Amino acid sequence: MTIAKSLTKKELPSWLPLVLAGVGAILYLIQAIIYAHTTVSSLDEGSYLIKGMFYLNGVYEPFEPYGPLTNKAPFAFLIPGLAEFIFGAGLRTGRYFSIFLGLLTLLGVWITARRWAGNWLAALTVWVFALSPMIIKLHARAVSEVIIACILTWVCVLILAEKRALWQVILAAALAAVAVFTRQNMAPILPILILYTFWQHGRQKGLWAFAAGSFFFLAFHVFYWPRVMTIWAPWLPENLTPFLNSFRIPTDSVPIWDPNIDLWSRLNSFFQGIRYHFIPLIGGLFGLLLLPPRTGWKSAPAMRAAFFLAVSYFVLAAMHGWAAIASQYESYSCVFCFSNYLGFFDPLGILFFVIAFSYAWSHAPSRLVKALSVLVVIVVAAGIGYSLFEFIGNGLLNLPIVPRPRSGGLGFIAIVDALTQGLGMPLAQVKRGVGAALGLFIGVTIVFVAFFIWKKRSERPFALVLINSFLVAGFVLSPVLHLGESRRDCATDIIRDHENLGAYLAAIIPPDSLVYWDGGNAYTPMIYVPQARIFPPQINDGYTFHIGGDPDVLYYFSHWNGELDSRWRAEADIFIIEAKRYTTWKDFLTPEDFQEFAKPIDSPSCNEGAELRIFQRLP
Repeated sequence: MTIAKSLTKKELPSWLPLVLAGVGAILYLIQAIIYAHTTVSSLDEGSYLIKGMFYLNGVYEPFEPYGPLTNKAPFAFLIPGLAEFIFGAGLRTGRYFSIFLGLLTLLGVWITARRWAGNWLAALTVWVFALSPMIIKLHARAVSEVIIACILTWVCVLILAEKRALWQVILAAALAAVAVFTRQNMAPILPILILYTFWQHGRQKGLWAFAAGSFFFLAFHVFYWPRVMTIWAPWLPENLTPFLNSFRIPTDSVPIWDPNIDLWSRLNSFFQGIRYHFIPLIGGLFGLLLLPPRTGWKSAPAMRAAFFLAVSYFVLAAMHGWAAIASQYESYSCVFCFSNYLGFFDPLGILFFVIAFSYAWSHAPSRLVKALSVLVVIVVAAGIGYSLFEFIGNGLLNLPIVPRPRSGGLGFIAIVDALTQGLGMPLAQVKRGVGAALGLFIGVTIVFVAFFIWKKRSERPFALVLINSFLVAGFVLSPVLHLGESRRDCATDIIRDHENLGAYLAAIIPPDSLVYWDGGNAYTPMIYVPQARIFPPQINDGYTFHIGGDPDVLYYFSHWNGELDSRWRAEADIFIIEAKRYTTWKDFLTPEDFQEFAKPIDSPSCNEGAELRIFQRLP
């Protein structure tokens, strides 16, 4: 019996999947609250919160020269800023608002899945989130991934149906435009949505979607014209768009953030993304492999919805995979952000998987699909094992299973000794190899188990049995696949510590003081000190620091260099220094020129050396 049939057995009460969905949502909420209070704040989170607060309070405007760097579309800052404006600035507001958006995402995915696939598979979608600690941890922070996930989910709620009212079509197009103006990397979603509307809902509603989406997209740009082009200029080839050079940072300086990540680490990032987003990615990939021809669909509207979701999901996944892993598209490119990027559009992948599973997995796969299914299972399993290499313990490395001739006969030595001493391999490479081999073994085992099940109960094609087995294994083992992100960062309450630290900073820093920040990557503590003046480029820490270049031009673009740094050191009244960075400040912060305030009791992080030291320039 297949999963689909087992989920629809008549003897099960109709209320059970609703209860299961509710339990899954509660489990998600509990984990989200725990992560909200124990996760260390990041550069992005501090940036979104403080810039949003500045923009909503009128201290700065998006894209303002010499102001904070608006490197993302404005709504990425304005949406969390609005929450702070209403409920009060602080980490608690930002994170609780994100959890609220995460719950809205679960609700929207459940509504859409229930519409197409019934209560059981809708409940399954909730549990995909509930059993994914990395995704929950991402949703528990004030970052733009959860904002986009929520927007895309409700676009699907509004537009993915056989028939939609005109107001729903217009609102869906408007939300798609909002998504683009929240993160410019969502640009493909608006044209894909408009094409889907023409295809599914007809010419008239398609024209309305085009008009509404175009209106809001253009209106946002007109409001912020012309400086809004600074977020689009990096996307366009310089040789074809020289007229946009005034919106680009000149190349006469060198950014210090220039990561040189090797191929093996990029491969690790790729498979991390797969294991953290197993059901959306692998379920979606199998959905593509098993898509029947147009005549094989049980429902034409379901086919169109599946194609919309598949095109949207895989176009966005390919774009972000290229940007993070395969290219250095910006000076602040982030290879290991790939798994976070996938969080933008998890709902699309989950919904595509559900619709494909419900409507398209009834036909007999071709031999090519069978072969590809086996290949995917083996390669993905090996890759997941490879990406878990950091968790390969000594117990496995020291297994004496490698044969070695000895004077008294054949003996055995440990894997790690054979590879590090015998072949001269670095320990990290040994762990990667062992992890990949273990994953390969598990993948092959799943193939053989699926083959055995198919032989015993052969009413379903082997490819479907294998795919179901692999997906069930990945779903059940989701917490294991999320090793590395499931653990709590701190035992202390990070929100409480920020609030206590913020109150202390607000009490000791005089109004209108000019503050120099070297207190860590996350600018989050400064959210609580609205009376202070700052150097806006420091919000993005070293990611906007350059070697050389014209200081005024760099400052105009919200970047900085050594000359600006020296100037700001001479101008600042207050210096906030991270404890582990203090050694580089000893010669500058002399007792003759500066007084140090009492060290704060609370720290912005539980990491060693994250405590803050605060100095005031003497008159």
